[in-house]
Formats: sequence, structure tokens, C-alpha cells
Amino acid sequence: MKAIEAKMEAAGLLPIKKQAELSTRILKERLEIVLPWAMKKSGIDFWIIVSREGCKDPMLKTLYPWDMYDARRIGALAFHHDKEKDIVRKMVIGPHSPEMESIYQRVQEPGETVWETISRIVRECNPSKIAINRSDINGFCDGLSSTLYEHLKDALGENAVKLCDGEPLTVYWLQRVSPLEIETMKKFVNITHDIINYSFSKQFIKVGITTTTDIEWFMRDVINRLGYQYWFGPDVDLQRKGSSVSRIFNEVILPGDLIHCDVGINGIYVQLHTDIQRVGYILRNGEKEAPKEFSELIAKGNRLQDIVRENIRVCTTGNDAFLKSIETAKSEGIKPMVYTHPLGTFGHGAGPIIGQYGNQSYIPGAGERTIEDKTCYALELNVSDNIKVWDNQLVFMYLEEDILKDGTVDFLDGRQEKLILI
Repeated sequence: MKAIEAKMEAAGLLPIKKQAELSTRILKERLEIVLPWAMKKSGIDFWIIVSREGCKDPMLKTLYPWDMYDARRIGALAFHHDKEKDIVRKMVIGPHSPEMESIYQRVQEPGETVWETISRIVRECNPSKIAINRSDINGFCDGLSSTLYEHLKDALGENAVKLCDGEPLTVYWLQRVSPLEIETMKKFVNITHDIINYSFSKQFIKVGITTTTDIEWFMRDVINRLGYQYWFGPDVDLQRKGSSVSRIFNEVILPGDLIHCDVGINGIYVQLHTDIQRVGYILRNGEKEAPKEFSELIAKGNRLQDIVRENIRVCTTGNDAFLKSIETAKSEGIKPMVYTHPLGTFGHGAGPIIGQYGNQSYIPGAGERTIEDKTCYALELNVSDNIKVWDNQLVFMYLEEDILKDGTVDFLDGRQEKLILI
């Protein structure tokens, strides 16, 4: 724990004040680098986010600084892309925080309501399209409430005809990561690996006593002590010789078991998420290595990872990458499942999904989105095979590592190539 905490301090993630300062630098960088690109690429020149206290638009956590957790009463952010000057004007309307003073321009005049300011600013900017947060595909792009939508239309009057669903813009905004986010993601992933290695060790696991649920709660305690949050689970399960269940939960760990975890963490103020799966083996008495067939199966999983990475690099959409990856893997004698998803500000993030667990086919909507550079993915997949030493039982190797697409497609902090031995 002390080693992990020291690593976080060196990365500017502890104490929590440092993480808050880092989050402000990330927000300013994203607004200068990512937002102009997203607005130009989507063809939208005005974006408005209106939210009310207690009904927070999910997009606000990507745009509000650390000292503005939620909207107060009713608040708005507005962005206007001046196509001639190629700059984005960043405006705050309604209640705001001290940290926002150095980020956004206050445009509300004395005596004006939020709605009167919105109406005036839109008339002054005269945009061609006004994006609002509505989407049929992703909940985090669908944060404008029905009530506020009606108020917004009334406030805009004749300009209400310019309103459009902002999904293309919001997806691009969330999909791309900035240089500072990339460096921070690498540290987040490294710490996630440390948490798994710490939990999947004889220092904690007592064979014949410890359960998979015990490991889950231990991981939660470690994550909380480090000042992180977990956005799911963590989930720990096992496979055992003689059982047809491929993911056994809440079970005492015994010699010969294949144990598996799925762990994802996110910061308090830095809005980035990880998603990692790794596999361990409980050595039997006298064993120094896992059965060779398990090592061969993890090698097939690594090969499938390489196939998917190559197709993410060269393909145009998520569906293209998925279908070509499955075809190549099967031609090489691999039994594949691929369900890779974007990763970043949200765990199941914005952008093209590449396959889906339980639906290994063409995915309408999210699968049709384009693959872009400077994006992160959770390279999530599994391979399976009949294992002779387990009486020809079908065994799955569930693997997941976080990757960056930026020309090449590389692991943010390496990958598992050997089973963790306990």
C-alpha cells in the first residue's frame, strides 16, 4: 500500500488537492484542444448544456471543474465556434464556482434570468445549429430533461428551429483524450494492475478459507483507501475442474482453481476510468507452474488481442474491426469472443463498440461509429478451448487490457502474458 501511495503522490494524484489541481489542468487542455476539433468535425457551431440542481446532466462532469459538483438551481454552459476565427467562445450562465472564473466567460447581465441570457447570446452569435444533449444510443449524451427542453424552446423563440440532437458532437468530445489525459490514464492503469497483483497474492488469499467474495471486498477496501472509486464490482470468480459453470461466484478458493477478476477504477476529481481483467491459478501441492494447456490458452488470448489491435488500427468502424477480427481468429483455429468498448470519461465510453458480449454480430448505431485517433479502449475479449487435464472441460480465458489508438494501437501499461500463480 505504501508503494502504491508513493506512486500516486509522484503522479500528482495524492493528496486529493493535487488531484483537483490536475483535473483543472486537464479540463483547460480539453477545452483548448479537443472541443474545437469536436465542433468542427461534427459540423455544429453552438452547444448548450442546461441543467438543474438534483437532475445533473452527465456531460457536466466533463465540463465543470472540481469545485462545481452539480448545477445550482438552474445553470447553463454555452459554446460558440467562430468558424472564421476558428476559436470557441466558452460561456457560463447562472450560478458558478470560483474555479470557473479562469475557465469560462460570464455573460449574464444584471437583472437577466438564465433564459433571457440564453436567448440574447443565441441572437448575438446567430449560429446555424444549436446542439442539445439528446441521444437514442448513449445515456451520457441524453442529459437534457424534458422540462428544461420545453423551457429552452420557449426561451429561444424563432431560433428554436435550429435545435438539433448533439450526439455527434458529444460523442467526439468524449471520445478523444488529451495529451495530459493519456499520461494520467497510463498511471491509472498501472495502479489498477498493482491493486490486482496485491489482491491476487498469498499475502491475502488463504487457500481453502478465502472466498472470491472476500477478494472483492478486499479490493474495494484497497481502492477506497487509495482515494479512488470503483465504477462496477469489482467482480471475482473462478473456474473449477468438474463444473460446467464458467464463472463461479462466492466460492471458497481451492488448489487447482482458475481465478479471474474484473476491476475498474476512477478518480474523485480526474474523470478517467480503467477496466482490467486478469487471471490467476491456484497451485496444487507439488506444482510450480500451471498446466501447460492453460498457458497455451492465454497465448491464444494474446493472439486475439493482437488481431483486434491490428484491425482497430486499419479499420474504419467498430463493426469492421469486429467482423474482421472474428474472421481472422477463426481462420487460425481460435474460438473467439470480442466485446471491446471505448474507455475514458465513462467506463463504457463514447465511440464505436467492437462486438458485444452475448451479441457477436453486427451492432447498429454504436458499432457503426468511426474509429478515431487519440482514443482509448478496453480491449475486452475471451477465448475458450477443451482442456485435456480437466477431462476435456471447456475452459474460458477472460482477458481485458486498456489500450490507446494513436496511429499505432498500444497497451497503456502492458498486458498479461502469464497466469498469476498463487
